[in-house]
Amino acid sequence: MIRIRNPQDFAAGLFFILVGAGALYALSDLRMGTALRMGPAYVPTLIAWAIIGVGAMVLIGALAIPGPSLESWAWRPLLFVCGATAFFGVVVGKIGLILAGFGVVVIACLAVPGLSWPKILVFAAAISSAAAALFSGLLGLPMRLWPW
Repeated sequence: MIRIRNPQDFAAGLFFILVGAGALYALSDLRMGTALRMGPAYVPTLIAWAIIGVGAMVLIGALAIPGPSLESWAWRPLLFVCGATAFFGVVVGKIGLILAGFGVVVIACLAVPGLSWPKILVFAAAISSAAAALFSGLLGLPMRLWPW
């Protein structure tokens, strides 16, 4: 019988494997291409396989090396950070990068209780402005910055 000696690493390895497998599934409709003529799925597929490989190594290590047991999850940060990511994906095309970035920072900051609202708003303004300057200004990506 297989004995899990490090439950934290086992869970982390399993998580990495699931994330990599999910990425491979999400990439299944894209063209792979070749090493000389890379398609849109080429590099993300390599990264997904690398994540799966790291997950497998961590998972196997959890069977051999003793470690701590799983602790309870911090649900508030998990929900707010994942919610902020989902918010950005849903609204960035509709309201633009600046407002979507501002919203992401505000939602993600709600994961930490007790932060002061003036600091959150200044940080959100700085991050969304920096994102606009980087992606639209410096990199020249054709991104919608505002909803109008």
